[in-house]
Amino acid sequence: MEQILDIDVAVLGGGLAGHCAALAAAERGASVLLLEKCAEPGGSTVTSAGSFALAGTDLQAAVGVQDSPQQLAEELMRVSGGHAEPALVQTYVEEQAETYEWLKRQGVLFHKISLSSSTNVPRTHPTNSRQLIAALHEQVRKQPLIRYLPNTRATRLEFGGDGRVQGVHLQSGENEYEARVRGGVVIATGGFSRSPELIRKFAPELINAPAWGGAGNEGDGLKMAWALGADVADMGFVNATFGVAINHYPDTEARADDELLLRMAMYRGGIAVNLEARRFADESQSYKKLATACLAQPRGIAFQIFDQAIMDQSVPNPSVNDLQGAFDKGVIKRADSWGELARQLGIDGPTLEGTVERYNGFVAAGQDLEFGRQTLGGGFGKPVALGTAPFYALPCSAAVLSTYAGVRVSPSTQVQNVFGDAIEGLYAAGEVVGGFHGAGYMSGSSLGKAAIFGRIAGRQAASRAAARTDSAT
Repeated sequence: MEQILDIDVAVLGGGLAGHCAALAAAERGASVLLLEKCAEPGGSTVTSAGSFALAGTDLQAAVGVQDSPQQLAEELMRVSGGHAEPALVQTYVEEQAETYEWLKRQGVLFHKISLSSSTNVPRTHPTNSRQLIAALHEQVRKQPLIRYLPNTRATRLEFGGDGRVQGVHLQSGENEYEARVRGGVVIATGGFSRSPELIRKFAPELINAPAWGGAGNEGDGLKMAWALGADVADMGFVNATFGVAINHYPDTEARADDELLLRMAMYRGGIAVNLEARRFADESQSYKKLATACLAQPRGIAFQIFDQAIMDQSVPNPSVNDLQGAFDKGVIKRADSWGELARQLGIDGPTLEGTVERYNGFVAAGQDLEFGRQTLGGGFGKPVALGTAPFYALPCSAAVLSTYAGVRVSPSTQVQNVFGDAIEGLYAAGEVVGGFHGAGYMSGSSLGKAAIFGRIAGRQAASRAAARTDSAT
């Protein structure tokens, strides 16, 4: 028999966006039901590098980096190829500073800033992704207005005769519930990287690429919103991510207990070569563009090649820069010569030596005649020669980690239908939202978007609940 729960706000998904939405709604006095389909909270957040794209912060000032919200907005639009919704970008930059301070008040720890993909200055603000979720989840547990239900999935939304979303159907084991909501439902269910059906529909060229991301990222929220006529955005830009380690190379088969190791030595100055020991792209490009180039190589395999000077830059956070950690796990290969490194990789030694020698010549001349590389990444820093032994290689490929596409929303996070009208009582935040990243991706903007728009969605749904309560009395 179906049980009925009355609540102000229902939040679907226990990742970063869901936690931020739930806490923001409770701060406005709303009663909140926070649902997580899996046994543990975190979703894709805990498998991510844990970085935020922020501008004008104390951490940037501490190391003399000049940045501003306006510069961040311009970069987000440029990286998106002009496809991002300007109103969403503007909301992001207006809210990012306060959200950063709010996250710190919740106990989230930020570390030294770094340079990453598609940023023209160092603005990647790292956290440890597990500490990030643990801190927010502790706040959720302390908040008496929030009821947290793990192992509970939403199955469909209830659309009322008054033209608004008024409830959500839930399933936990053999038990079924209906949560009736006064304010609204916030969809924060993540992307669809784990759904072969949706990958085949929107990005068939990636159907054979390894899928990571949150275990529950099967497009549930996207489908439920579709059923109510929601519009979608950025579906044509779904892509893989370059730099995912092949954990047991030369064995390329994934194992059930494999750990996701995403590492990016190329943005410290490394190069990427294929099985023919040749470079195949400008390594300073976005790791989304590099993913496309990698998948076009023989067997979709690449090697990030670097030296001890780059290994010495290893730091634990963000995890993409934890080269030493990957070496300690046995994933990165090391040798005293390029020829020996090539032998370990099963590629041609003289060709690899020639590739490195030619690249070093380009660096010395200040001009990459093969692929036009001019920077370390995103327009920042100068390429460096590789010559400090020992030498290293990370066998890697491209995998679908996040889909960065989904329902179209307004700056207030209301889900829009195919005619551009708001679906009353339905909000969305996090990876399930499209229209923000466009054709590219700036490192840290996904978690930034999740936190910023998650808080907005929670506030909006809570305010709507309060307004309906006031009108009823």
